[in-house]
Amino acid sequence: MDLATHQRKLLGLFRTTYQVCDDDDAYIRKVAESKDLAEGRRNISLWRIYVLERTCTLTVNLLRRRNLLGEALSNFIAKNNISPFRETQAPAFLEELTHHQDHLIASVAQFELALMKVREGSPHSYVVTWCVDPYSILNSLAKDAPLDGDVIEGTYKVMISRDIPGQFQICSAPREDGMLLEGGS
Repeated sequence: MDLATHQRKLLGLFRTTYQVCDDDDAYIRKVAESKDLAEGRRNISLWRIYVLERTCTLTVNLLRRRNLLGEALSNFIAKNNISPFRETQAPAFLEELTHHQDHLIASVAQFELALMKVREGSPHSYVVTWCVDPYSILNSLAKDAPLDGDVIEGTYKVMISRDIPGQFQICSAPREDGMLLEGGS
């Protein structure tokens, strides 16, 4: 077996995307069954969680509350060639979650990614649509506290820009009865 194939198989074992075959050499079979591989996977996962907890706190908190952090992280590791530079990990993780089937997870990830870009100097403005009042959700996630009161459903837009004081603003949205819901940043 050539070195490149051997390395791809080892990487696949770490990412859990490679299944050992009968024609694999003894070394690959031994690694696949080793406790060291399991410990290595665990360490990689813990490191990724550590980095993401500090760089995309809101999204990680929401995923934890929904018991989806492990699944989201495993999918991310399996699908992506993750850079060793931690500065690139959160944007890539958030980008993947912007298309999550859970609308709230997608909205929080979109918001956090846009805010990250603005804080890094992006001249662009971003708009994230929400199906619930983002103020109470963001407040709860930022404080890592339980959600106070009921979540108000409706259509909301959060504008994110370096030209907005505080860098984001929750915009009013019409309710079904024609009244306006007020929001603030």
